[in-house]
Amino acid sequence: MGNFGYTLKTAYRDSRRNRPKLLMFVSSIILGITALVAINSFNYNLVKDIDEQSKSLLGADFVINGNKPLDPTLQSIADSIPGERATELELFSMSFIPKTEETQFVRIKAIDGAFPFYGEINTQPKLEHTDYQSQAAALVDDGLMLEHNLNVGDSIKLGEFSFIIAARLMNTFGNVSLGSSFAPSIYIGQKFLYETNLIQPGSMVDYSYYYKVPQGYDMEEWESNPERRKKFRDESFRMTTIKDQRENLDEAFSNLNSFLNLIALVSLILGCIGVASSVFIYIKSKIPSIAILRCIGMKGRQAFQVFFIQIFIIGLLAVIVGITLGSLIQLVLPEILADILPYEVNLSISWRAIMEGLVIGVVMTSLFAMVPLLSIRRISPLRTLRASINEDSAAKDIWVYIVNGAILIFLFFFLWNLTKDVMAAAVFTIGLIIAFLMLYGVSSLIMIVIKKYFPKSWSFVFRQGLSNLFRPNNQTRTLIVSIGLGTSILTLLFIIQGLLLSNVASMDAGNQPNMILYGIETDQKEGLEQITEDNDMPVIQQVPIVTMRLAGWKGRSKAEWMADTTRTASRWAINREARVSYRDTLASDEELIKGEWQGYINPGDSIFISLDERYANSMDVDLGDEMVWNVQGTMLTTYVSSIRKIEFRSMRTRFFILFPSGVLENA
Repeated sequence: MGNFGYTLKTAYRDSRRNRPKLLMFVSSIILGITALVAINSFNYNLVKDIDEQSKSLLGADFVINGNKPLDPTLQSIADSIPGERATELELFSMSFIPKTEETQFVRIKAIDGAFPFYGEINTQPKLEHTDYQSQAAALVDDGLMLEHNLNVGDSIKLGEFSFIIAARLMNTFGNVSLGSSFAPSIYIGQKFLYETNLIQPGSMVDYSYYYKVPQGYDMEEWESNPERRKKFRDESFRMTTIKDQRENLDEAFSNLNSFLNLIALVSLILGCIGVASSVFIYIKSKIPSIAILRCIGMKGRQAFQVFFIQIFIIGLLAVIVGITLGSLIQLVLPEILADILPYEVNLSISWRAIMEGLVIGVVMTSLFAMVPLLSIRRISPLRTLRASINEDSAAKDIWVYIVNGAILIFLFFFLWNLTKDVMAAAVFTIGLIIAFLMLYGVSSLIMIVIKKYFPKSWSFVFRQGLSNLFRPNNQTRTLIVSIGLGTSILTLLFIIQGLLLSNVASMDAGNQPNMILYGIETDQKEGLEQITEDNDMPVIQQVPIVTMRLAGWKGRSKAEWMADTTRTASRWAINREARVSYRDTLASDEELIKGEWQGYINPGDSIFISLDERYANSMDVDLGDEMVWNVQGTMLTTYVSSIRKIEFRSMRTRFFILFPSGVLENA
């Protein structure tokens, strides 16, 4: 205890004269930990809010959705779910606005029941959940009302029935489809939908069934039953739970979370580089003092402890300051990211982020500081007499290898925890090692070249500056490695930022359609294109669509497969009316994951098609399998040549089945 007390006192006394020199060291830690804690706190609060608001965004515990009503068999299965229920019918139609005598394409949602079960309807004026359902009243999208200068109490006509506007609808709720992107919503009571006569044979109506189950009921277990899921899937119904909604939200924010995590990682690594560099410079300036301590009997191990205690305590204080600043700075992030967040994030102190910041900050600070601190043990008392003598090589010090190994292991596990991907963590760690070795090699080469080909004829200023690059106690390698690693990591960050921004720009409204016209005949195409261009609405994409039905696959007819109780293909994939297209290239949101793309075929050649991976899995078909299609009475034999992965992020048409050019042009 006596030796430790002496060491502690020595560390304190020595630090009093050198605290300004440690400012760079402290600032590196504070900046790195501040960024790490701020970003992680915001991330954890965002994830917590996603968990808490998944119910509010879905509005129920469980949803069944399809383009037709549940048949009696499926209805009886759904009736086994206990708790409250509500139904919703959704369709698109034109509305008529008597006040302005204008029309507006709208999304009509007719609801029966106390839906949403979670969250609330945000209206002006405030209404109860079901007030509008019991009368001929409508909740109308606020944007639509502003566009047409409508007020509460005005009327809007849907089909053959007029509704009084009961309130402005400030937020949408329930099942959110693609239509919400380009059609304002109107909510009405379901019993009044039938008064409009909008539902006719052939009408496209989506049916949603919402369920709120009692507390403690395991909805996940009910939904995960394979036989039950297959029955609903075979009839083209989708089932969504809170867990599914949470996963969808997590996927929607995956790029944001990954980028924020990358910033946190960069902040930490740059902070650690700053720690190692500043401690190295500090120790170099303390060599005479350390040599004097060695002369009066202090062992190398004790000298190491003196300065390690200094660095550790100051580092701990810097980490605490960084944690405090990070917890405060996270309050600003929602304002910066407000445009891309679907709801207001409820911020609170994240103890997980604070503990992570404390542990990571202390461990990484100590490890990176130990790299230059280890050299203290090899400082000879003779350094009091000579400016430089040859010390024992660091290459013979086993502790150097142990500390460097500990840094790599800790960094790997930190990356693994951050990315949840072992391969990504390993690649990044190896990349940092390679970058370090390259920079170290370049700095050594620079010193060798300058020393060997020293320009003796240059002026004194230049010769003195170049000499300092290879003189004893030079910091050439330290500076080049530190600046090089920092620059490369920041460059990587900006490259990824550019990729993300370009991805967002490609989905910008200026490059995406906001109006879609279907059912255009070939002889109408040129005239319609001229009309749209005359009205400053350039055509962004023209997509040919051909309808057909599956007649057979893998050498057997559809009837034979349907009679086979052992078939693995899903009923929805077999019975759906396929809307297919043809082209000679893949779109930017499509990725070929298997096979070879066939963009064009000559007349008489075999027809090779490309399938979406989910459709291929549902049909249980693979490369080379035969598929026969009924195209307006003509049987068309095709073969699967490729399978694609489709990104569903921009508002463009996509197709499960894609034909090459040269086949369907005259269909």
